[in-house]
Amino acid sequence: MTYKELLELYKSGELDKEQREKVEKEIEKQEAISEYLFEAEGIPEFSDMDIQTDSAFAESGDDKKFMKMINKSIRRAFIKLGVAVGVVVLAVVLITVTALPYIVDACYYNPAKVLGEYNGIETNQMSLDTAVYTELFTPGYYRTKVIVDREGYGNYDIRIMQNFSVNSQFRDVYGTVEKGNLNLYTDGLFKLPTSNAFVAGEIKNVIGHGGAGAAGSAENALEKLKELDDTDYYVGYITLDKVMTYDEFVAWCEAHGVNPEWCAVCCSQESGDYSAQDIIGFMYHSGASQMAYDDEKYPYLNYFDMIETVEDYSEDTISADVMETHMVSMLRYMAEREDFREMAGCVISEHYFEQLARDIEENGLSIYGFAVVAQRADLLEISQMENVYYIYTSPLI
Repeated sequence: MTYKELLELYKSGELDKEQREKVEKEIEKQEAISEYLFEAEGIPEFSDMDIQTDSAFAESGDDKKFMKMINKSIRRAFIKLGVAVGVVVLAVVLITVTALPYIVDACYYNPAKVLGEYNGIETNQMSLDTAVYTELFTPGYYRTKVIVDREGYGNYDIRIMQNFSVNSQFRDVYGTVEKGNLNLYTDGLFKLPTSNAFVAGEIKNVIGHGGAGAAGSAENALEKLKELDDTDYYVGYITLDKVMTYDEFVAWCEAHGVNPEWCAVCCSQESGDYSAQDIIGFMYHSGASQMAYDDEKYPYLNYFDMIETVEDYSEDTISADVMETHMVSMLRYMAEREDFREMAGCVISEHYFEQLARDIEENGLSIYGFAVVAQRADLLEISQMENVYYIYTSPLI
C-alpha cells in the first residue's frame, strides 16, 4: 500500500486506531519540519538533508517518497516567493529610476515640453512662453529661444538666448526651473518696467499713473537725458502727448524718421477715456525666429509670421489688421499661461487680458507711447519732436 492510499484511508476514516495514530504522528512531524524551515534564517539544500525516518512505514519506503514530495513542494514555494519578491523589487527600482522622474515632472511647469516643429526645428514650451511674455512686457529684452536641460523630478537647467544685439554684446541668461519656481542668475530679464516709465496720467483722457514720471518732471527728465553717456545704449520710454491709432502712429513714425522697437497700448473706457494702468504692448519692428504653435487658435502669435505678410519689409509696415490680430492672440495666449505668469512674477489678471483683447477687436490699437533702444544723441533728437511729452531711460543690460 502506498502512503497516498494510506492517507486516503485516513481521511475517509477507514484505518484502525493504531494505524490512524501512526499517520497522525507522521503528519505532526512533517508540520514541525515545515515550521522549522520557514523560521530558520538559512534554508539548507533539501536534497542534502539527512532526514531520519523512524516511522512505522520505513520498511516500505513510502516515507521517503513522502519526504521528497514535501521537500519539492517547499522548495518550489520558496522559489516562487523569491521570484515574486525579486519582480516586485525590480519593478519598484525601474519605476523609481525611469517613470517616477516623469511623474513628478508632470506635476509642475515643464519648460521642455515640445509644442511642435517648424522646418524641422522643435519649439519647447518655455521658448514660446518667453517670446510672448517678453514682447508684451519687457521692451528691449525680446527673447524667443530657451535651451532646456532636463534634470528630472521637476527640475531643469535653462539658458535664455539673446536674439540680437545693438551694441555687439550678447548676454545669454542662465538659470533653473525647480518645481515651478524660476531662478535666474542674471536679474532683470523678466522684470517689468517701473510703473511710471510712461506718464500716461498727464495725457488728456488717459487714466494712468497719477504721480511724477520715473525721471521726475518733464524738465528733470530732459536734464537727465542730457547727462547720459554718449556711447552707451539705453531703453528709452517715450510718452506721447495724445493717444494715436495704429495707422496714425505709423504715419507719425514715417514723418519723423523714427523706428520704434515697441509700442505701449491703452484700453478704451465706456466714458470715452482710456486706461493705461499696466505697461503692456507689442513689437513694432524686430528680428524674430520661426516657432511652432497652434496658429488656428492664436493666429499671428509669433512676430515672424507677421513679417511674411509684408511684401517689402525694408519699406512697408505690418498692416493694422494683422498687428491687431497678433496683439489679441498674445493677450489670450498669456491669459491661459497662468503657471508661467506666476513663475515670471506677472500680477496682471486674466480679466484685464480679455478686456484689452476685446477692446482691440472692437476699437483697434490705441497707442500712447513707445520704446526705443538708442544712444543719447538719438534720444535727445526724439525728445524735440512734435507730440513727444516725456522720456525716461534705463541702461540696456
